[in-house]
Amino acid sequence: MTTEEERNLVEDWMRISEENEKTVLQTARIFYTSQTSERILSRNSIEAYKKVQKRINKRKKNIRLYRISIIAACFVGLLGMSTAISFLLRKSSALTPQQITVCANRGVRTSLDLPDGSIAYLNSGSTLSYPASYDKKERPVTLVGEAYFSVKHDPEHPFIVSVSHDRLKVKVLGTEFNVRAYEKEDVVQTTLVSGAVNIVMEEDEGKTSVRNLYPSEKAVYDLTDKTLEVMNVDVEGEIAWKDGRLVFKETPLPEVLGCLANFYNVDFKVMDPVINSYRFTGTFNNRQLPQVLDYLRISSRIDYSIKRMEIDDSLSEQREQVVLHKIK
Repeated sequence: MTTEEERNLVEDWMRISEENEKTVLQTARIFYTSQTSERILSRNSIEAYKKVQKRINKRKKNIRLYRISIIAACFVGLLGMSTAISFLLRKSSALTPQQITVCANRGVRTSLDLPDGSIAYLNSGSTLSYPASYDKKERPVTLVGEAYFSVKHDPEHPFIVSVSHDRLKVKVLGTEFNVRAYEKEDVVQTTLVSGAVNIVMEEDEGKTSVRNLYPSEKAVYDLTDKTLEVMNVDVEGEIAWKDGRLVFKETPLPEVLGCLANFYNVDFKVMDPVINSYRFTGTFNNRQLPQVLDYLRISSRIDYSIKRMEIDDSLSEQREQVVLHKIK
């Protein structure tokens, strides 16, 4: 260290000439160089290397831990997502139980027990779908065709029959009734045997209307113009089909032909339109189709011929066609 007086003397000496200034600067460079060299020599290079290496290893370890934590987080996330999806699928499965579908082939009638103890009788060519187990709110079934229901009484869980793509529903608590809703027909017919039912009909703009039905009443709902007609009927004739019988009392012939088509698995072709204006009365108990047609010919002066329908697809159902024409 130098004093202030010594520094002033050096500075005055440097001002005398440029040579003096150069000498002082050169001496200073030599001094600082020697000082730096001494500092370098005084350091332990091995210890310094170890410190640097330690820092590098620590950084690598932190990077590995960071990567491992990311992978672990992803794994935990995927595991959680998989568990959640599995839970949702199980929950969805529990909320939407398996659907069971029962079909009655053409010309065949069948009966089945439903999950709640109710009984359904299916007419020829009909299909009934229902859940394997009912939920806590209602007992739904979906019908295409004709069925007779004997419903177990349960006021807490309404029994609901949906037809024609939910355009009409029959809602009951416990009763016996018949529903007819074939796809090719423009009307839905509901006949009440006992108890009471509600006919719920779809209207425009998502609205619905409800009509109560009482024993021995038949509701005929027109799907085209959305009109409902209710009439008193002979219940025995409406449900005789489930016992293998056909009962007609002044029944319009188109309706008669529709019943015969489903009952015997045939198609009808009417050659004279006036035939559709006829009405027919008759009772048939396990009779063959030709016997019914012979009675139709005698009582209504309608002749017929039966021929096998030509079907190109070998997998399709083979049916007979009955051609009707008026006897002149």
